[in-house]
Amino acid sequence: MWGRFVEFLCCPSCGGPLELAPFEHINSDFAPELEALAQKRRILDARFHQYIESGLLLCERCKAMFPVMDGLPILLCYATPMHAQFLERHAGRTLEPYSGYQFLETEPASGERAVMNSFSKEWLDYDYDGIIWEMSYDDHEFRFLKEIGPALTEPGVCRFLEVGCGLGITTYLAHKTSGIDAVGLDLSLAVWKACRHYRHNPFLHFVEASVFAMPFAPRSFDLIYSRGVLHHTVSTEKAFDAVVRLCRPDGTVYLWVYGMGSIRETIFRRAVYGLERVFRPALSADPNSLPAKAFLSAMGAGYVVFNGLRRMFSPSIQPLTLSRGVHAARDRFTPKYAHRHEVSEVTGWFQRAGCDHIEVLDWKTMPPADHDDFRRNIGVRGRLMRGTSA
Repeated sequence: MWGRFVEFLCCPSCGGPLELAPFEHINSDFAPELEALAQKRRILDARFHQYIESGLLLCERCKAMFPVMDGLPILLCYATPMHAQFLERHAGRTLEPYSGYQFLETEPASGERAVMNSFSKEWLDYDYDGIIWEMSYDDHEFRFLKEIGPALTEPGVCRFLEVGCGLGITTYLAHKTSGIDAVGLDLSLAVWKACRHYRHNPFLHFVEASVFAMPFAPRSFDLIYSRGVLHHTVSTEKAFDAVVRLCRPDGTVYLWVYGMGSIRETIFRRAVYGLERVFRPALSADPNSLPAKAFLSAMGAGYVVFNGLRRMFSPSIQPLTLSRGVHAARDRFTPKYAHRHEVSEVTGWFQRAGCDHIEVLDWKTMPPADHDDFRRNIGVRGRLMRGTSA
């Protein structure tokens, strides 16, 4: 993580400020255009160049400590295998000065550990090869700019947050378009991969955290984006409430979630949803078991066949390999939760949060490769009104 990123963060448990205790750090040089951008924004100082490879983030208020490992700040309120690796790597004198602090052991939200385990496997197997899902990076960028609208380039916009950033591709696009600081948050180890891939850009920041205990103060961001993520939590509505609290008045929030059309549209989709309801409990409990892998491989092969049929009618759809077909099957079948929502329900959340200029995006304005998914599901954009309380 970049040293100055600590200014963005707070304790996910009590909301208190965090102190950075670096163990290993380097001073990085950047491309001339990034140096010039930092100078223009008046943030070019010695700490701007500091990259923290490992260390601790400490909360004096609740005596909690959070590891920074391989450059990734892990701000979860419960221990994971990464915490165990951190302790093993830094056992002994390195941790002695921090004996008064401890990792938190709060019970995670229902389904979070299963999502973390399954999605970590899913995204760590993915490559940065110009294709994301069934779309080229160019189509992905086109869709993102349509979704977010003009908000990225409005005067005064300084901070962007993507909730559920995966490999960080959209987080990168937000910075590329506007030059602002862009933050990607994810529960899975995909964010570790994003952190490594984009580590030479000091305007990109990544953190592993839960949507129900996010390590940011209210009203921290000008623009918040979440696509295909919150419906995999125990409550999409409560997750949205947690997200929208981070948006400043007059800022923009964008949310894309599964719609009822994804299960009602055709007999085929009703049948697949029936399979999903039957197999989801077992798959979410142990997505990496041999029976689960066999089922997902079979479904992945089905996704490849279906992809081939779709490409006959829309050549802009990118071909699926078997591994990516399995990736799609994991995404569909292994999360404990995959809620579907009505348009009126989602727009009601925006209204209750104090948003105006609420817009349900038209699928016809999206890239042809994404028409089907956008038609069946729901993308909503809203602006938080001035005077709305956090």
